[in-house]
Amino acid sequence: MKPIRKAVRTFLINNNKVVAIKYTTNNNGFYDMPGGKIENNETSVDAAIREFKEETTIDIRNPQYAGNLIVEYPDRIFDFDIYLAYEYLGEPSTTSDNTAEWVNIDELLSKNKLFSVIYLLDKDHNYELFNLLNFKWHFISNENHKKIDEIKK
Repeated sequence: MKPIRKAVRTFLINNNKVVAIKYTTNNNGFYDMPGGKIENNETSVDAAIREFKEETTIDIRNPQYAGNLIVEYPDRIFDFDIYLAYEYLGEPSTTSDNTAEWVNIDELLSKNKLFSVIYLLDKDHNYELFNLLNFKWHFISNENHKKIDEIKK
């Protein structure tokens, strides 16, 4: 059985731009959405707020639960609670592990090094991330983080 890690990812969106992080240490050069592991005795919304601040220096307010995304790799599974945020204080900046920045969604999707969770922004899905709250999706990814299949539940 594959190990499962429960985590969060948050999409802060404004005018067709999203705050993305680009890793400068582990996973060097890959883009991802801010987020991370849910700690013991922490709710997923609290983890979303905490992780977003740690990775971007931005305080998000009132993040909305959007749905659940399972990303399955050949040897492990990530179980993500996905949040949307529109209210925030601050601007993205660089931390010790990554650079955070506002990125045009279409430009982000054209990058070569993407973690699978970013594919939730793909126009082929008609931005269902924003239109269908409480979604459940399952992405199958290879070791290079490329989405190779999906199951919409």
